[in-house]
Amino acid sequence: MDYLIQVIGSGIIQGLVYGLIAVSLVLIYKSSGVFNFAVGEFCTAGAVFFFILQSLGLPLWVVIPGFLLMAAVFGGLIEKLIIDRLIGRDPMAITLVTIGISSILVGLLLFFFGANPEIVELPLPDLTLEIGSALFISSQVWNGIIAALAMIALLLFYKFSTMGILMRATADSQVKSIVLGINARRILTITWGISAVVAALSGLAVANGSAVSYDMGIVGLAALPVVLLGGLESIPGAIIAGIIIGLVETTSNFYFGPWLGLTGFQAISPYILLLVVLLIRPEGLFGQELIERV
Repeated sequence: MDYLIQVIGSGIIQGLVYGLIAVSLVLIYKSSGVFNFAVGEFCTAGAVFFFILQSLGLPLWVVIPGFLLMAAVFGGLIEKLIIDRLIGRDPMAITLVTIGISSILVGLLLFFFGANPEIVELPLPDLTLEIGSALFISSQVWNGIIAALAMIALLLFYKFSTMGILMRATADSQVKSIVLGINARRILTITWGISAVVAALSGLAVANGSAVSYDMGIVGLAALPVVLLGGLESIPGAIIAGIIIGLVETTSNFYFGPWLGLTGFQAISPYILLLVVLLIRPEGLFGQELIERV
């Protein structure tokens, strides 16, 4: 039973981080129909910003808002300097551009940050949990808390704030929002900034207790089955799908992989689940089914 608690707890914590990365993807896709393949590098950049400010000896209450502000400016600049110039093009073409952005960011991170991983440790109270023989170390618990709080804050912001309402209106229809007097381009820039902040928090959760390196962006690939499973347009769907994928990975690693005698089954299990779900619901668990009149 304690072993099961360890597996489920680890899966939920891991799934919360996956879900947060997926939310960053969903925010941009909802607003522009663009799938941001550079989300992993956004995560890495956020963790690097945190490391730089922390290495300057600044207190945590300065480092946290500071690295989030840097992430927001970073995301806004990417949109303004590159994406904004492609407005009106096919969203698929812009999606391909984000693959190029990803490669450029990896090169820049390697050039300026270096190839050596750097330890990242949040100076927070010890929250190590022991439930029977199940053990959850403090950094692991804090990563789950960071992801959960970020999701709650984003959902409240998106639903109740004026900017969140404007973002939802623009995501629903850019043409209608322009007719209503909303500056859709400004909202799109802000959306990229907020998406970068969400990715930065994800990157901090991934690096906390371990290290940040220039190639950490591969974690963005973990969000692909999550966002497709939950639905490309659904923020709650991304959160729920993240937890599902996290549980699937841990149970596959501790139970199904050894039972089947397949090393590395954990890595493909999310995609097997995704394939089964998409055969039944091509739009994902919470995605919108598009109906076209002919």
